Amino acid sequence: MNYGYKFETVLDTLTSNSEIHLIRSLETGEAFISKVYDIYGASKNDLNRYMNELHIMQKLENCENVVQVVDFIKQNDSLSLITEFCTQGDLYTHILRRKMKNEMYTESEIFNIFNQILNGLNSIHKNGITHGDLKSTNIFIKGDKVKIGDFGISQKGSNNNLGTLNFLSYESILFKKTNKLSDLFQVGCILYELATFSSPFSAKSMGDMISFFEDKNYKNYIVKDISNIYSDKLVNIISKLLSLNTSERLEVVTNYSLTRTESINLELSNSAQYALV
Repeated sequence: MNYGYKFETVLDTLTSNSEIHLIRSLETGEAFISKVYDIYGASKNDLNRYMNELHIMQKLENCENVVQVVDFIKQNDSLSLITEFCTQGDLYTHILRRKMKNEMYTESEIFNIFNQILNGLNSIHKNGITHGDLKSTNIFIKGDKVKIGDFGISQKGSNNNLGTLNFLSYESILFKKTNKLSDLFQVGCILYELATFSSPFSAKSMGDMISFFEDKNYKNYIVKDISNIYSDKLVNIISKLLSLNTSERLEVVTNYSLTRTESINLELSNSAQYALV
């Protein structure tokens, strides 16, 4: 590949025309991630989405809880978006490891991760961007930092691109678009997953999701698996973030003063600031 980097290995194949590569700087030896798109094999929509991701990530430079773009390389037949390499992988992988060991996250760990996600989301929202697809596979860990990544469907303002089915809020499904409050719902899904090792929903269709939401026992269903394990404060936060009432989600980030705490096994720092408005 050159351009100051050497190819190491293919980490993932996203589509028939895009791959994730691990690369290394020829000068420093530091590892990076390269999202490579084959220009000739890509549709116009794919290329627009790719360039949109680049432009959004450029707006989020110097945000410590957002994956940082490092370089962009345009060749005759491909585009390469180069980002920092989050050496500890994604949060979903960490959750699976904990589940295999039957080792529940402590409340302090959950609040720590929550604080850092909110700090990253604050930066995203302050730039007028809706992420649209927050989930544990799009949250990455690098050293002591938790970072939001994968801005493939993110947009300025409200977002007509719907994300992953089991992370969609009620209003996203009804109105076919997401916004900042929909992002908060997805944060609630991540917290629920940290607390229970499972998604709050197991829908196979939009109709299944609507049935979950319109069940009169919806709210009790959300909290029943966590109310005997974690504090009322954490249970209340998760319940409000997953509420059908968007004002309850906003209440979480305006009224709660979250305690910054040390984590144990993830080696996450307690330096993230909480200031989401």
